[in-house]
Amino acid sequence: MDVYDVSDDLIKKLNDWKLIGIISGKFNELKENYSKVNFVEHALIDFKYMEKIFLNVTLRENKCNKRSVEFRMLGNEQFSLKNRKYFQASEILQPNICYAEPNSEHLSIGYANRSAVFFEWKRYRECLANIELARKANYPERLRHKLDKRERDCQQLVQQQAPDIVPYDFKLSFEAHAQVPYIANCLELRETPDEGRFIATTRDLVVGDVIAAEQPFCSSLLPPMRYIRCATCKQERYLTLIPCDNCCSVMFCSEDCKQLANDSFHKYECPIIDLLHRMFNKIHGIALRTTLSALNLYDSIEELMAYCEQPSNQQKCVFDLDFTQLTPQEHYRAIHGLVTNQHMRSVSDLFQRSVVCAVLKHFIIEYTPLKDFLGGEDGRNFFTDLLFRHLQTSPSNMHGIDLVEQVNETKDDQTHSSGAYAFLSLLNHSCAPNTLRIYDGTKAYLFVLRPIKAGEALYDNYGAHFAIFSKKERQERLSMQYRFNCNCEACELDHPKYKGMPHKATVPLVNDDTDMKLLSAYNYDFAIGNYQKYCDFLTEYGAAYPCAQISSAEECLKMALHIMVDAVPLKAKM
Repeated sequence: MDVYDVSDDLIKKLNDWKLIGIISGKFNELKENYSKVNFVEHALIDFKYMEKIFLNVTLRENKCNKRSVEFRMLGNEQFSLKNRKYFQASEILQPNICYAEPNSEHLSIGYANRSAVFFEWKRYRECLANIELARKANYPERLRHKLDKRERDCQQLVQQQAPDIVPYDFKLSFEAHAQVPYIANCLELRETPDEGRFIATTRDLVVGDVIAAEQPFCSSLLPPMRYIRCATCKQERYLTLIPCDNCCSVMFCSEDCKQLANDSFHKYECPIIDLLHRMFNKIHGIALRTTLSALNLYDSIEELMAYCEQPSNQQKCVFDLDFTQLTPQEHYRAIHGLVTNQHMRSVSDLFQRSVVCAVLKHFIIEYTPLKDFLGGEDGRNFFTDLLFRHLQTSPSNMHGIDLVEQVNETKDDQTHSSGAYAFLSLLNHSCAPNTLRIYDGTKAYLFVLRPIKAGEALYDNYGAHFAIFSKKERQERLSMQYRFNCNCEACELDHPKYKGMPHKATVPLVNDDTDMKLLSAYNYDFAIGNYQKYCDFLTEYGAAYPCAQISSAEECLKMALHIMVDAVPLKAKM
């Protein structure tokens, strides 16, 4: 059961009982968003949906040594001499560590077993880190001789381990913008009746130019990554992750990240973490995280209410911020100012969104410390308004933080987090984009993917690329999620999908089987040595777009850039 099952069942019930017209009418008469959500919440309570969710969905799994031992045995089976599946063993040992009860020997044994896997795997630095974790967790004296020997052996061998890849440190290709220092000075905000707000360049740009390097206001880790990446910094550190003290679904790369999370978002999410993971999707997750991050900016809800109600904080964007004193509060102005498009939404859309907001709001207020922070009715209504706002802005403004494309992996496996990016949200969509986002952790680099003339707009891709989806599929997808009809060049000229793309006789091939073989093997040296070759080719033959040779070169460039920032998961390197 997820929150959309609840929404669909409620609407079906209202239809069956001939109440949909009455309920919709009353809902539509309500002017304030919190009133709409509260109205729906009362309906969900009256029809016993909240009770059903509480009885059927676990709010948070408790620590359990018995479960921990079960995962440990499964991990040991993968690690056995018969199997020697070190990667699979390390994956299974993560929940083994998470389920172990605090201050029990099972936690320290989990770290020690993880160190044994890494020793055989020849990952000696990670082995030593886990030995230290085991000691700090009071590893049993009766077993300590094993740990001591492994540590001595490891210290003799650690120099044999190859150094970790250091992500390539890309710099802006031009002077920094006077107002927005993490974008190039040639970018400016424009607005027209047809395009709305958009970003354009005042100078010619060539493929490979770095024109932005943005950190998000906040980010949210996707549930499938909970045992792989740190919930705070989102770095892939799962060889040395440590668990939350209370839940079994969140891990951290360090005590500092753990403390930072517990002082901010996790103190509210932790008591209902498993409900959040089961009932809600990534859009709801980043909407909630953005709302909680806004709450964390101030000591009281009244201060945040006053801040959001100030006229100077309404409908602002990144070009309105004061970067001479960019506090988190100042950064939030641009996130709070993202458009909701509420006036374009149907009653059914707003009703479904209100169901999502009502369930989310009900459980996070009733079952977490948030209730105390919000205080009385005014605070709860303001929180509801803010959450509803971000549930509207998130689908069209938040970004998935992607990894390199991997063989036999779905799109979901290539996205590890969602982020709220004030500048990137201003880029309009094209099914044939001229820019490319590459992520180093949560830092987003914006590269030029196709030559752009002075005066032209920059275009991102919202997940509907002409090389993959037909025009009909793209139009339906964009209309449903983003509320616009796309008139980009790929739609106007009806560009063919990749398989039907022509080879143009005037355009040579810049890459061959060797390129794809080495890039598919994530060869760092090859990526660094060849990415400029792809950039130069795409710039020189940009006028021939689209054709098979250019699409192939674009894919090579994307792969090379991902490899250079080490956006390649350990699983893919195996």
